[in-house]
Amino acid sequence: MPEQKIQIGTIQWFPGHMTKTKRMISANLSLVDGVVAILDARIPFSSCNPELAELMHSKPYMVVLNKADIADANATAKWVSWYQKQGIPALAMDCISGKGMKNFIPVVREKLLKDLLEKRKKSGMTGRPVRLMIVGIPNVGKSSFINKISKSKRAKVEAAQA
Repeated sequence: MPEQKIQIGTIQWFPGHMTKTKRMISANLSLVDGVVAILDARIPFSSCNPELAELMHSKPYMVVLNKADIADANATAKWVSWYQKQGIPALAMDCISGKGMKNFIPVVREKLLKDLLEKRKKSGMTGRPVRLMIVGIPNVGKSSFINKISKSKRAKVEAAQA
């Protein structure tokens, strides 16, 4: 029986919507003061897009480990500690119940944007609003976070697709 060769082309695993989002993040990064990366506390490594850190290198950023209420508390604490040792502010929270949300604004003011806010204060720009970009892969709770922090339903929340 003759040997058959099968040719397999290049597999494009990076969907078009992700490429578009990456371009949008790059284009709008200059409009914000900092970036908040939302991760799933149950799978922080898997829910982190490694390209985000590369994109955000020019802006201060922090990590929010969402869904901490359904994650292993010890593992979540270790992840928060690991990020903080890397010099990245990190918080564990549950954006549905609001647990841990009270710590968000103090961390933004005292760690994430401390230098920027001090610089603004010295130049008399204390009333200028802080602008943060919220990023993360699908289903980590970005919309829930935005709705909880803004105390309104600004972002549409959808259930995860099975």
